[in-house]
Amino acid sequence: MLLAFFLDLALRFVPLDPLTFRAWEAMLRRYPNAEGPFTPNRHYHRDNSYGAVASIGNLPALRRYHSVDFTTDATGFHNPPSLAPPNPYGIILGDSFAVGSELPEDQTLSAQLTRLSGRYFYNAAGAQPLRLRSTEAVAQRLQMRAGLVIYEFLESHAVEAPPAATPDGARTASQAFFLRTLGTSWADRIRIPLNQWHDSPLQGLAVKLEKRLHNDVLLPNSFADFVIQEKLRNSDAILFLSAEFKTPPNPALAAERWAAYFSWYASELRKDGFDFLVLLVPNRSTVYAPFLAQPRDTSLPRETLERLASQLHDRRIPVVSLLPRYQAEAAARLPSHRYLYFLDDTHWNGDGTAIAAQEILMHLPSPN
Repeated sequence: MLLAFFLDLALRFVPLDPLTFRAWEAMLRRYPNAEGPFTPNRHYHRDNSYGAVASIGNLPALRRYHSVDFTTDATGFHNPPSLAPPNPYGIILGDSFAVGSELPEDQTLSAQLTRLSGRYFYNAAGAQPLRLRSTEAVAQRLQMRAGLVIYEFLESHAVEAPPAATPDGARTASQAFFLRTLGTSWADRIRIPLNQWHDSPLQGLAVKLEKRLHNDVLLPNSFADFVIQEKLRNSDAILFLSAEFKTPPNPALAAERWAAYFSWYASELRKDGFDFLVLLVPNRSTVYAPFLAQPRDTSLPRETLERLASQLHDRRIPVVSLLPRYQAEAAARLPSHRYLYFLDDTHWNGDGTAIAAQEILMHLPSPN
């Protein structure tokens, strides 16, 4: 046990690249050394990356292999220098969807929106969207005095409570005092790495060995119970996580709470001269459940997104809901086996981000 303890401790200081199959695990910071969520000034490449859902279920036959590159800037955000001209017009906030970790770097949301609009959008997405004070710090570092902030909001977050409407996301006076004392830089340096502090390379090696043994030959594949295996009506296999089908118990209340948070966020940004736009991204299950060989009801997730879009409109907050366009595109592409999301992962693919960029473009003001 003592040997295992010291081995585990030592391996935490060893690069994780040999143990990883995608950029997220390799690049996400384990130790506080930058404001951004990823290791700064680093490039990751892998020729045979594949979806996390296929990995969770230990289903090699259902992997969809693809090449992946991931480059970070000096502050730890996913912005390849070759695609990052000076003088940004906008900042994109959000989670792993906005990061675009599974996509070619010229197909991320920020890259495609930059190419289509002719104006540079800085990718400030990470494991979770930035709090207001952190967004303001990014804008100051980029020397932006005006522009547009786009907040990518994935449907699955509707089941969560929104952050507190305070600059640091603090819910109590003591928490607010602590975060103010740390300052924006150190608060960001500590907050995101702590989400990954428990990860252990030794544990990762043990899981890899266990998956090799649980291969339905030597031992039954117990990992398959962690995912939902389905067939689309065109006979293609698709994998889901159960979390993709979760909906708020009260869609109206969830929409009201998030709309109130976004209203506050937008009003604070306006004080600094920034416009605000919310991009509503449906879960993959909401788009494709109707097209399964045995279709599933999606009325509740659709209601959640529609209510949130309506609430934002009522509060005069610009919103782009991708659900109508995605439903139409998914139906049209299904016969030719083309998709908006990866079949073995929860994330959108390059076609999905291209459509998102097109929809956002229609809501951008014309260049002066």
